[in-house]
Parts: sequence; C-alpha cells; structure tokens
Amino acid sequence: MTAPSEAPSPSGPSARRGLRWWVVTVSALVAMGVTASLGRWQLSRADEKLAQQAVLDARADQPELGHDDLQGLQYPLPADLMHRRVSLQGFWRPQYTVWLENRSHRGQAGYWVLTPLQLDADTAVLVQRGWAPRISQDRSVLPPVQTNLEVVDVDGVLAAEPARLLSLGNESGEAATTLESASGSSRIRHNLTLEQFRQDSGIPVLAFVIQTDDDDEGLRRDWPAVGSTADKNLGYAFQWFALCALLFVLTLWFQFIQPARHASRSS
Repeated sequence: MTAPSEAPSPSGPSARRGLRWWVVTVSALVAMGVTASLGRWQLSRADEKLAQQAVLDARADQPELGHDDLQGLQYPLPADLMHRRVSLQGFWRPQYTVWLENRSHRGQAGYWVLTPLQLDADTAVLVQRGWAPRISQDRSVLPPVQTNLEVVDVDGVLAAEPARLLSLGNESGEAATTLESASGSSRIRHNLTLEQFRQDSGIPVLAFVIQTDDDDEGLRRDWPAVGSTADKNLGYAFQWFALCALLFVLTLWFQFIQPARHASRSS
C-alpha cells in the first residue's frame, strides 16, 4: 500500500510569489497615495494664490493713499494697508540709491533699484523703482539708470520689505560706509531692511513702496501678479494626478487582470 503523497509546503515558490505580490501592491498603493496628496497640495497652493490675488485686486480698487495718509506710519504696516495703492509726489535722493543683487525678473538675473523719495522735510519713503539687468560679471559695473532730479509723481503700492535671500557672506560688512559716501559696488546689497536703510542713510523712511508706473529710466516695472503663478501649480497638480492614475492602471493590469487571465488559460 503506497503512502499518501505529502501536501506541498506553503513555503515554496507559490508562497514567495504571494509575498512579492503583496510588496508590489502595497508599494503601488503608497505611491498612489503620495502622488494624490501632492496633487491636492498643488491645488491648495493655487487656491491660496488666487485668493491672495483677489484680496490684492480688492485693495487696488480702494481709493489711493496720498502724502497725508502716510504721516505717522509705523513699520511694519497694518495688514489692511499692505498693497494699497499710493500716489505720491516728491523728489529722489539718488545719492542713497541701493542695488539689491541676485534678483531675477522673467528669468533674467539683475538688480532691484531702491531710492528714497522725499515727500517733505520730515517724510520719506523707500521706493523700489524697478528692475535693471546685470550687464557685466564685474560687480562694480552697474547698468545705467536715469534719475529725474525735479519733482516727480510716483504711483505704486505699499509693500513689505524685499524678500530676504540666503547670504553666505558677512552682511554686516556691507554697511561699513554710509550710503551718501558710497559708490559702485559699495552700494550693492544682498538684503536690506528699512531699519538697515535708516541706519546706513540717516533718513527715517516711513514705508516701502513698489513703483508701478510704466517702464522708464532704464528700469522694468512689469511685476508679475501673484495669481499669475497659480497656473503653474495647476499644471503640477495635473502631472501628479496623471502619475497617480498611471500607477493605478499599471497596478490593476499587472497585479489583477493579467494574473487572472493567465490563471483562466491554465485551468
């Protein structure tokens, strides 16, 4: 009488294939979850930018602020004044002009040009007059910028201080000389705050203004709108969701449909 054959061990090749199936499937599910989350995050970023742009547009529709409205302002400005439009009249003090380097505009490297605008004997604001391209690798060679020395009208918006860039050097050394006596590369700064400008120039500027007049004086002023970059976030979201969908289709085909078809042919 022959002995009954032993059942195949569960630790054989079929078990190993089962473990591999679970590893691949779980990994695919995790990857789908991550890509879907990244897509939702990009959508939320787009919504934030569109909402911020709506706030800026609403403030732009409010009456313009003038010289009298800026009297007594303390920095940082109240949130409800930020990005309010202003129409000012005064004269430039070009001897205190500062060039903020490594500021790109439309993908090109250059400078933001900042000059104080004197409104009266006691009132001045620091104006981001525009952007100028970098034209030489020599740091002491600055692009030509014209400055009207007569009384000028300036249209712009109240803004926060310029965004701070990472600096690997010693920024305190940049203010070794006063701005009035500085020239060439000594006027170039990597970062600048209103408090630093007050100390370097001795001018008690009240606020920071971004000029929004037409391009002039060798300066560009076509600043990109905050909401304009929302399309980029929407594009990134589409890419993440498309990758998530691709992972779903591949997992469905190779982990479920194809094994089921192979099993049906073998039976």
